[in-house]
Amino acid sequence: MAGATLTIRDETIDAGLARLYEAAETITPALKNIGEHEAEVTRRRFVDEQDTQGRAWKPLNPLYRKTKKGSGILRGESRSLSQISWQLVDDTSVEVGSNEVYARIHNKGGVIKAKDAPALVFSMGGKTIKVKSVTIPKRQFLGLSEKDRADILDIIEDHFAPFASAE
Repeated sequence: MAGATLTIRDETIDAGLARLYEAAETITPALKNIGEHEAEVTRRRFVDEQDTQGRAWKPLNPLYRKTKKGSGILRGESRSLSQISWQLVDDTSVEVGSNEVYARIHNKGGVIKAKDAPALVFSMGGKTIKVKSVTIPKRQFLGLSEKDRADILDIIEDHFAPFASAE
């Protein structure tokens, strides 16, 4: 995934996966469920237009909103950051993210500057705009909420249960 991805480094989740790996010798089924779960909750953030902590995303620029095509923030008619996917990286990790090249700037926020021209030139709201830079607000969609962490631990426990009862 080239656009933006989520890397989870959580001691409790890592410890649970390590225990599961020791018992089952593979955690691939759990990783698939974690990937699907996290992709789904991430897609939901686009509908709710909220970050991982439930805070509303910054509203659209009013001039842009006038002519924007599509159903909401970071969602358009032809492309959509909400097309979140997951993939197994190897037998111990799963990656959740977007292949859209502009996913990172929207997830983290930042400044876009002209590289090979004196200004950025674009159309917005029926007007031609010329500026030295544009600030894209942070509208985080990748990340874990406390509920996500609890859900991931539940997924691990569900996969661990058959091995725990066999002991």
